[in-house]
Amino acid sequence: MAEKKTNVNALYGVLGLMAVILAVAVYMLLDTRKNLNLVSTDLAEKTEFFRIEKDSLEGELRNIYFRYDTLETNSLELQVEMKQQQEKIDKLISIQAEDAYKIRMYRKEMETLRTVLRSYIVQIDSLDMQNQELRAENKQLRNTELRLTTEKEQLQKDKTQLEEIKDLATTLQASQIDLVLLNKRDKESARIRTTVKVRIDFVLRANKVVVTGEKSLFLRIIRPDQVVLGSPELEMMEFNDEQIPVSASRVINYENEDLPVSIFWNNDGEIVPGEHTVELYSGGKIIGQSSFVLK
Repeated sequence: MAEKKTNVNALYGVLGLMAVILAVAVYMLLDTRKNLNLVSTDLAEKTEFFRIEKDSLEGELRNIYFRYDTLETNSLELQVEMKQQQEKIDKLISIQAEDAYKIRMYRKEMETLRTVLRSYIVQIDSLDMQNQELRAENKQLRNTELRLTTEKEQLQKDKTQLEEIKDLATTLQASQIDLVLLNKRDKESARIRTTVKVRIDFVLRANKVVVTGEKSLFLRIIRPDQVVLGSPELEMMEFNDEQIPVSASRVINYENEDLPVSIFWNNDGEIVPGEHTVELYSGGKIIGQSSFVLK
């Protein structure tokens, strides 16, 4: 009887111990589940934080990428370097930053890119400033060159005008030109049919600038049909780099004073009725001109 009672007590003890163990196990299971839920919640929160942080960093990186696109420079070296920085940004964006280490690395790289961007902006601004200064200098140089060109052209024009004035000043001038028809008695005639000789009278004006001495004078009588009445010797003279026929010529001695001169042309029957032009030349220049109507 006593042995039976002992066995029962032992059984109760075992059951009690098992109950305690079960209670502890249940408690530990519930506590573990609670911890797992807390860990899962914390992990989800951190994952969401990293996602938000990565999205924010990606946004900043894309903004930096866009800033590079807006930078304009003619420097090929800077263009290549900025393209390399954009490629680096593309690689960073492709990284899956799901932990704190990668996020820190992500942010560090972004700060480096931002610093490099600022340095490029400073360089480009400096280059732009230099370019503006160079453009201003070039504009000033162009203005100076234009002014010098204008002054040179004006000087050339003034020189040409002075040469023309000098040329005019040193050129003989014939005035009071008259055409007289002469008959066989050397008397003045009013008709072509009785004319055997033509006398051209004129005055060489006084000119203190002209060099004194012998001067060759040339006469051209031009008919209404523009035919030049020639000389028996078929005499020619140079005018404007061409050889042109003359009607007659004469050499005189010029002393810077008014000098009356006459040149004769023998009529061989070439004179016709109408307006004739008389031209006088000396030194390759025309010195007088007049027209006469002959009947």
